[in-house]
Amino acid sequence: MSFLEPRPAITVTDTDYERLIVLADQIRPRQPAVAAMLTAELDRAALVAPERIAADVATMRSHVVFGYEHTGRPHWLTIVYPGEADLDRAFVSVATPVGAALLGLKEGQSIAWSTASGERRAIQLHKVVYQPERAGRYDL
Repeated sequence: MSFLEPRPAITVTDTDYERLIVLADQIRPRQPAVAAMLTAELDRAALVAPERIAADVATMRSHVVFGYEHTGRPHWLTIVYPGEADLDRAFVSVATPVGAALLGLKEGQSIAWSTASGERRAIQLHKVVYQPERAGRYDL
């Protein structure tokens, strides 16, 4: 699995970056492909202080609306850490291809990746409904 070019510019808070680099190292033995995807995205991200992140950028624990290119239907989820994932509540781990793809995207941006079977998947971020930083929550 890997992200396909061209990849959009992304922005990540320095707090999310620090936590997620550690997470990528932790999951690497069990999920090497996802860890590599997440690390590649973090390595190319523009880093900003949480107080300076744009309100339309998906950060950790953001509630977002997005669409898969192949279906066109809108989907809703919250980007969370692996231990918080709960598909019944639409809490999707950042340690999944979809979670890693959405992190750092700005509303309107799209990103594509190849699956383990070689299929192409693409998503577009439609709306950041809730972003902790926008709500003044820098502790999440």
